[in-house]
Amino acid sequence: MSHSTSLFGSHKIILSDVDSTNNFAAKLINEGLGGHGSVIMAENQSNGRGQQGSIWQSEPKLNLLFSIILCSEQFSKLKPIQINWYVSLCLVDFLKETNISAFIKWPNDIMIGEKKVAGMLIENKFHGSRLKQSIVGVGLNVNQVSFKFSKATSMRLQTDIEYSVEELLNAFIFTFRKNEYILNENRIIDLKKRYLECLFGLNEQRVFKDESGEFKGRIIGVDDSGQLLVQSQGKELTFQNKEIQFL
Repeated sequence: MSHSTSLFGSHKIILSDVDSTNNFAAKLINEGLGGHGSVIMAENQSNGRGQQGSIWQSEPKLNLLFSIILCSEQFSKLKPIQINWYVSLCLVDFLKETNISAFIKWPNDIMIGEKKVAGMLIENKFHGSRLKQSIVGVGLNVNQVSFKFSKATSMRLQTDIEYSVEELLNAFIFTFRKNEYILNENRIIDLKKRYLECLFGLNEQRVFKDESGEFKGRIIGVDDSGQLLVQSQGKELTFQNKEIQFL
């Protein structure tokens, strides 16, 4: 599929204020007004959500907050984890285009060095075992320079450049379209390979914490269901999201 025939971003809504762009996207779908490729951006979210009930905090008009509706025949053939890999990879590629080197901290936090610059919340609906639709919510720190969370950063803090948030959205849409060949040509092996190439801490000896306490280990990859694989004391351990902390 060429960039020109991609539906992603062809329907774009920009809101001044909303509780959550994911919630707004779900309402659009329920009312028959939101289709595949629709993008909803908000200047401010009063109730932005992160993974597993966490809150995404953002100062009004300073950051890029948007949701993507994915419900095409092509996307319905994917596993949810593959959508996670794809959007994470697109964010890293997009930042690279702005001369910012970023990595993916498993499963889908985007990091610059040891600090988080972006995260996402993916909400899926199924028809039986088949994926019916995904709503991908993304929060990217752009022009904000002060954070309550010490391990957060922004594009402006990294480059000392003040950005147009809407222009960045258009740039991300271009990156998303540019990478769609990976999915359209069913290059899932290549997708996973590229995700691993961007994985924060891969093959590095680090300290982690799980329900049993702190331990040293080395990330060696992820399996096809998205679990993190960590080698520790000669054993290969697997972890679901929120079962392990990076220390």
